[in-house]
Amino acid sequence: MQCGPVRSFAAASAKAGKFQLPKKKRRLDEICLERFQQYSRTFIQSWILQGKVFVDGKVVNKAGTPVSEKSVVEIIAEVPKYVCRAGYKLEAAIEQLDVDVAGKVALDSGLSTGGFTDCLLQNGASFVYGVDVGYGQVADKIRRDERVCVIERTNLRYLSELPQKVDLVTLDLSFISILLVMPAVVNVMKEEATLVTLVKPQFEARRSQVGSGGIVRDSQVHQEVLEKITKGVEGFGFRSDGWIESPLKGAEGNIEFLVRFSRIHEIVQNDGH
Repeated sequence: MQCGPVRSFAAASAKAGKFQLPKKKRRLDEICLERFQQYSRTFIQSWILQGKVFVDGKVVNKAGTPVSEKSVVEIIAEVPKYVCRAGYKLEAAIEQLDVDVAGKVALDSGLSTGGFTDCLLQNGASFVYGVDVGYGQVADKIRRDERVCVIERTNLRYLSELPQKVDLVTLDLSFISILLVMPAVVNVMKEEATLVTLVKPQFEARRSQVGSGGIVRDSQVHQEVLEKITKGVEGFGFRSDGWIESPLKGAEGNIEFLVRFSRIHEIVQNDGH
């Protein structure tokens, strides 16, 4: 990773007098997102709050500050390894659960900004189909990568097919149980394939088990959720290969888990009986 200033080219060019931009002011975070499309909204907002964003040489730490489009905007921060923090979660699973990614064709559902997909590509995936119910959230770095096919406004639960079967599926889903999308997952997988899923207890536990702020604090509930997901996925013809606690908590502070499964292709022989 690199450290150092990242300067908005458009702003620098305007200052040098190469061309003129309209004298208009916009929110700082909007300008940053437009000029630094390789970074996610989460990173941009975090850097602004941390005082790592400079406008015409001065620190501005409020996202809503009006900024002239002629201003030079710089971010002086460590360049992140992935387009968003989710990449570090999947990285931990790949390393600790021994997931083979190199040369694999993958489906990443819950694409969002593209953290999981970024991690897959950096670990050697040959191609990734990125599916998300939302639209316009994907980091420019991911959207422009020739190894990625972005499929937006699509609920995995109703995905009937892909141009090819995949070797690996990664899931980072919210507001839906993993078990509800498993028929679609099986449908797009090769007979021998791997599933790595992020388990979010707040979306898998009973409503009565979720505390204030949407936080699941009871370790017993965590265990119940893991058992529910493990047994449920195994019921679709998979073998559980282990789980880890995510190195990072969810956005609201929930403890999350990553579980690896292998699809089992059983050959049943007819012995005549």
